[in-house]
Amino acid sequence: MRMRHGALTVTLLLAFCGASPEPLRAAVTQDAKRQAQALADQALEHLRRGEDLTNSAQKMTTYQQGLALANRAVELDDGNADAHFAIFGNKGRILLLEGVGANPISLLQVNRDLERALELNPNHADALTAKGGLYRQLPWVLGGSLAVAESCLTKAIALDPEAVSARIELAETYRAMGQPERGLPLLELAAAIAERQGKRRQLGEARALLRELKEP
Repeated sequence: MRMRHGALTVTLLLAFCGASPEPLRAAVTQDAKRQAQALADQALEHLRRGEDLTNSAQKMTTYQQGLALANRAVELDDGNADAHFAIFGNKGRILLLEGVGANPISLLQVNRDLERALELNPNHADALTAKGGLYRQLPWVLGGSLAVAESCLTKAIALDPEAVSARIELAETYRAMGQPERGLPLLELAAAIAERQGKRRQLGEARALLRELKEP
């Protein structure tokens, strides 16, 4: 399985349902907002670092640290979209490492935080990439939709022209649609961006999928 922002596998998809409206919250001070954003940024860095590690124990420790930072950020400012996305990303990867089965009760909070991030910021490129990946992997009988996946991923790319994961996910989506040729230019550009930015893991993913799609 390719570990990307949007690809947390069907395991997480069975809990993909909306959360009920949250009650009104007390006003958050500007100082709390700044502290929350700093913590959210650290949590996202832990998520990225964990994805690049190869040792499972080190990955688990990094994701757990990232989750703790994200939870602290939400405690300070529940309106921080990055913090909610960091909870989704770090918690989701912890569940995958633990081999958690498709249990909607235990996984509901993960997807709730993804929806919360998009509720707070509909233009959150990473959250859109994740949602696109979820809809791509979810079986149609459970609400999956390649059209929705395509919409989320194309929007993510429009918002972030340097997006790598979104391009890889969109190429996967086109392959699932039976149009693999549409993914070739996406993967070529994704590989170029990843190489320029020093993203070795994503570079390997883009090149591997490109080879697969070019095979007769």
